[in-house]
Amino acid sequence: MRGRAITFEDLRAMRTRLAEVALRIVDSEGPDACSLRRVAADAGISRTTPYTYFASKDELLDAVRSAALHALSDACEAALAEAGTVAERLAAVGHAYVQFALARPHLYDLIFAAHAGGPEHERAIERYRRLAESPLREAFAQGLVTLAPTRLAHVLWSATHGLITLHRAGTLQHGVSFEQLRQDVGDILAFGFVPREEQSG
Repeated sequence: MRGRAITFEDLRAMRTRLAEVALRIVDSEGPDACSLRRVAADAGISRTTPYTYFASKDELLDAVRSAALHALSDACEAALAEAGTVAERLAAVGHAYVQFALARPHLYDLIFAAHAGGPEHERAIERYRRLAESPLREAFAQGLVTLAPTRLAHVLWSATHGLITLHRAGTLQHGVSFEQLRQDVGDILAFGFVPREEQSG
């Protein structure tokens, strides 16, 4: 008797399950420790089963990358839910981003590693972009900043990403505090984008 054919729902559910297992491996040990066979062993299935759902390790890591982006979005969403004012919401997103990068460095690095992309990744990127830009759009609508939200988001991201990179590389020395520097950069950038008449006052 032939087995039941795999449905689209079956395919999606198993891909999600295997991606979650792979995410745990990458989160704790890094992408080099993640393989289709390792995922099969950790998931308690035959070593050949993952190949039915992922053609290669690269495809599996693409799924993990999307899941990592959703994890980052979850962290930002939770932080935004606890914040009140626009200023608090701006700070909350930045803090959540930095905390994710420092607490889950393997996933953070995977997010920015070269990859093929795809629909799942685009959806994950779009969700994060909406969350990250939401307080900037509020600030822009209220006249608190003059630069368009999308442009300002790229400025803030590049500055924050650069600070994280310097911090993790151990190049912030001579008594430089990462937290203080992050706060100072945030304050300076925020001041730089308020309306000119408010700056002069």
